[in-house]
Amino acid sequence: MKINNLKVLAVFVIALTLLAFGLRYYASERINIDDDETTYLISSLKYTNYIRSGQYSWIAWNTTNYEHPSFYKIIYGVALLPEPPLEKIYQSDFVDQTPVMQSGAVTYGIADRRVSVVFGSLAVLALSIVNPLAGLFLAVNSLAVKYTSEIYLEALPMLTSLLAVIAYGIYYRSAKDPAANKKKIFLWLALSGVFLGITAASKYVYCIAGLAILLHWLVAVIRKEIPAKHLLYVLGWGVLSLLLFFICDPYLWPHPLGRLLQSINYHLRFKNSLHVAKAGYPFWQSIVWLFNPFAYYQVQSQAGFLVQLDPLIFILAVLGLPRTFKRSPVFFYWFFVGLIFLFIWSTKWPQYSLVIMAPFCVAAAYGVTSLFDLVKQKLFHREAVNR
Repeated sequence: MKINNLKVLAVFVIALTLLAFGLRYYASERINIDDDETTYLISSLKYTNYIRSGQYSWIAWNTTNYEHPSFYKIIYGVALLPEPPLEKIYQSDFVDQTPVMQSGAVTYGIADRRVSVVFGSLAVLALSIVNPLAGLFLAVNSLAVKYTSEIYLEALPMLTSLLAVIAYGIYYRSAKDPAANKKKIFLWLALSGVFLGITAASKYVYCIAGLAILLHWLVAVIRKEIPAKHLLYVLGWGVLSLLLFFICDPYLWPHPLGRLLQSINYHLRFKNSLHVAKAGYPFWQSIVWLFNPFAYYQVQSQAGFLVQLDPLIFILAVLGLPRTFKRSPVFFYWFFVGLIFLFIWSTKWPQYSLVIMAPFCVAAAYGVTSLFDLVKQKLFHREAVNR
């Protein structure tokens, strides 16, 4: 790529990152407090107080909100250290569906919302480098803006799962080249494993990206695009992922297997709970979230969204899926495997759609190029007929 082209790309990537940050920063101060934010804020403050008081062993022994890994909540806790010491945050301090700037714990809530804003913006930065159009769609997508502007567990694993796939993609392209440096090949795959482990330690469901990587690798071996002997590399990738998962989730340290099963069993029970049944969402609800999330959001919460292009992004993604399969198969597998999971899994909360948001935006980017090629083809045909 020429230097001038690189400069243009760099400017565009920076502009998209600033756009993403601006939209999320704006939303973080205007979106009403969401249903689970208080739970995560209360849990995060406990980690803050353990760190502040030097009770580091309690970071591992804390069982609050045990159904989710602890890594992201610890980061939220670290972000609260500059705030005035506070023993506890109560539900009445951060009330669901009320304006965040009017809450009793506003400074604490905004501090943690800013953490999500940063990670969400970094995800846009990473995707923009790979595909600027996809980065644009991720920057403005309403679901992405919403759940990377709140105290949810989405922004960090969305970023790290994306980085895991990107690092694997570099490994894959290098592995096909016989002249490639073997150390660099291994390092990129190892980096993918590190990011996947951090993903697992942040929120389990985002490890779907890892399944997509394995599927893509298996297909590549069957097609003899990469040597089968790389199985040892991939086994190392898996072991490294598990190691980072364990290191980054202190909740597992005292009783690794028992606590992991306890955490996973919670979700297996919850998906069959009365709370989920009352929601009454059909199996295709994730499609609805992606197409038009504002059909469900409260009107007062929409004030935090400056851009609402979700139906357009959805249509472009549908158009771009065939080209995604041809040009970026690992992103196609990621979308496909994730969508199948979202169809099967009984819990249909809107934030789950962020599991496939990055490949969804990649498909939308390819939808633009597919549409452009179609229009160009029609114009060329019309011009040929007129001659």
